[in-house]
Amino acid sequence: MGKAAKENAVENRIERYSQRTLGPYEVSEALKPTIERLNLWTNVNELRDQGYTIVQDVCEPELMDELRDVIHAFAEQTDGPAKGYAAAMLLGRHPVVDKVATLPKILALTEVSVGKGMRAGQFIGSIKREGMPALGLHADQNWMPAPFPEHNLLLTYCIPCEGMTAEGGATTIVPGSQNLRRHPTSEELEDPVTIPIEVEKGSVAVWDGSVWHASGARTIPGTRTVLHATYQRLYTQPIDNYDYLLNDKKYVENASPELLSLLGTDLFYGTATPTSGGTNMDKFIKIASMSKE
Repeated sequence: MGKAAKENAVENRIERYSQRTLGPYEVSEALKPTIERLNLWTNVNELRDQGYTIVQDVCEPELMDELRDVIHAFAEQTDGPAKGYAAAMLLGRHPVVDKVATLPKILALTEVSVGKGMRAGQFIGSIKREGMPALGLHADQNWMPAPFPEHNLLLTYCIPCEGMTAEGGATTIVPGSQNLRRHPTSEELEDPVTIPIEVEKGSVAVWDGSVWHASGARTIPGTRTVLHATYQRLYTQPIDNYDYLLNDKKYVENASPELLSLLGTDLFYGTATPTSGGTNMDKFIKIASMSKE
């Protein structure tokens, strides 16, 4: 390759990963048709302005029945006090979880909030039964120092298999609190003014990492079975480590590109070796470009 060709190649690389960064909740031109087709503009605006939204008709109710059975089955395999109440590390353990994780409305809205190339942060199932207590007020990115950055770092979906009601122990929220970009104070924790998020079966609740929320006690019989699906901006450290799935050749061969991206297959971190001459530049350029969208 001649000198001029090399210089052009370098310039093209720089242009690819130094383009203008999208602002918080600014939707890329490439993503706008998807948001329009999936009828998500109201959700985009509510998530930006309120810190949370309810996405209607994310999937058919029958898929929620399958997910409920899976969560309950894995919860029985959990050791210790959480047996029968929680099931962790759910990606890759059953096809229905992987399917829910990559539902079109979920992926599209997640890209708006935490950017392209988002990572799978945590996928955990919980089962709340009658008499179980409330959970205190907090922001999900509670290991991040304040002030929180303007670009959201973390997005949590509450996917209730049976739907979610106030008396059933619904998540409660302080709308607009994400704009404070900080954790609640001890005084604010004592008597929070929250509203319940009620969700029909087949729909989901979602909130950003800065908004303050809690959950109510369950006062009725039955269960509230939820998949808590967390997605993180690509430069943050995910809560769960799913590297083992990328080492499973059969799993990788059968997984969708969207799922593999959630697991971090595109990341350049750790790609340099003593004999490689440096970082994998193809992956670096791809991620540097994705991080700005």
